[in-house]
Amino acid sequence: MMGREFVQLQSVPAGNVFGIRGIAGAILKSGTLASDAQICPNLAAIHTETFPIVRVAIEPINPQDMDKLARGLELLNQADACVQVVSQTTGEHVLVTAGELHLERCLKDLRERFAQCEIHVSEPIVPFREGIVRQSAQPGVVLGEVGSSGRLLAIISKASGKSVDADDSRAKPEDLPRGEIHTATANGQVTLSILVEPLPEKTIKFMTRHARDIKRVVNLASSQRRHRLNAAAEALDEMDVIAGSVDVDSDDEAKTTKPSRLSELGPWLSTRMQETFNKAKGWEPLRVERIMNDGLRVLGPRQVGPNMLIYSTQVLEQSGRTSSSWYKQREHNGRGASSAATPYLSGDESDSEDTPTLESVRTAHTARDFEESINTGFQLAMQSGPLCFEPVVGVAVTIKNIVFNPEASTSSDAARSASSASSLSGQVITAVRDAIWTGLLHWSPRLHLAMYTCDIQATSEVLGKVYGVINRRHGRILSEEMREGTPYFIIKASIPIVESFGFADEIRKRSSGAAVPLLIFRGFESLNVDPFW
Repeated sequence: MMGREFVQLQSVPAGNVFGIRGIAGAILKSGTLASDAQICPNLAAIHTETFPIVRVAIEPINPQDMDKLARGLELLNQADACVQVVSQTTGEHVLVTAGELHLERCLKDLRERFAQCEIHVSEPIVPFREGIVRQSAQPGVVLGEVGSSGRLLAIISKASGKSVDADDSRAKPEDLPRGEIHTATANGQVTLSILVEPLPEKTIKFMTRHARDIKRVVNLASSQRRHRLNAAAEALDEMDVIAGSVDVDSDDEAKTTKPSRLSELGPWLSTRMQETFNKAKGWEPLRVERIMNDGLRVLGPRQVGPNMLIYSTQVLEQSGRTSSSWYKQREHNGRGASSAATPYLSGDESDSEDTPTLESVRTAHTARDFEESINTGFQLAMQSGPLCFEPVVGVAVTIKNIVFNPEASTSSDAARSASSASSLSGQVITAVRDAIWTGLLHWSPRLHLAMYTCDIQATSEVLGKVYGVINRRHGRILSEEMREGTPYFIIKASIPIVESFGFADEIRKRSSGAAVPLLIFRGFESLNVDPFW
């Protein structure tokens, strides 16, 4: 606040700038003060053209200045609307900024103004994304190791005529559809059939564009479910979801108005999401309708990403679930949460006696008992993919079948581990995660690069030098037009963020200051190169 003095007032008329004391712990960067929060919407939402994407780890040179650094990061987080400060569980402090210039400015403010101490900064890290496409895999390529045991999985495309696998139990039979995996837990008691396939490009873009709306709907359903079950309140994830989720509607989406009520937002998102599957390869209309009505159970990663976990009709019948959309509360059939109220996956029904025998307990597992484990395995697989442990985008995972086989384990092992579903949860999580990773490698995996949109204004004399710099940075020209009445050309290009460090300085040097770039984050773009070829 700039002024000669502070004057305490009881009220301030409209059209003035004033300060309020005492809300430092309630509002971080923006907020709306209202006498009735139920009828007043949030008017202080910040919409920027940039997104924090460049990460660095920072620590003080003098360990005694750790408290100064923590306090300085809190002040920087409040002062800059486009910065994120993440404190890892290991105690490491991570600063996320919009780019190279923004990072330099934040570090300067941190050293000289907020923390006022010398700090050590790591090399910048730019995240990637992993995805799959329907293109045929290269013949004769070993795709890597999958699973916690590190067993080698060799997937050979049909063009080579043969398929070799170091672990025959995880081999892909020729009669199975592409991406379908049959897996089992370590003790063999639970067998799952999982289908992994790519989502249409329009669906991925829609889910990425409306990630904030999806998060609002998921948080609403979670809060309603916790209130219904009288469970302890859980801390909601405050981190932003997927980088590049910009709430900008396309021309097709502008035809329909997004509802303002949160209760109407879920059905609207589901309907619009279903429309994006139109004429998509491998997604029949009847199948898509069933998925959007009751098959889609959760999104990922963090329950809001552009990936889907789908239950087949058979699994829904096994779990005893009623028809429920992904944005609604999950309901159970029967009495409460008792496993005896749902059908059994295998074996005979339990005895009617009050005290269950060991055999009845061993056959009482249902698909619902492993639902949380399946969800956790799905979230882990989507959070870190098989290529470089980066988040996965554009994948649909369908749980086609779950079979419980209590006779698979030995008698001593059964007495110890088959008495409850919770003892199998860890094995189910690992099996689901490894199966999804294997299914991803059955397709053609691709890396997605974080991209900048680069707007450059330059004269005709330096156009060749500008193009040369962009090509050396693995960029591509999107458009070029001449501004009428001026000697300047407006060039729009895209450049990977990982290649953008030093780009502005180089282009100014090459053009002798005649060309100045403007970099804006535009999302992730698939690199159409087989990483194993």
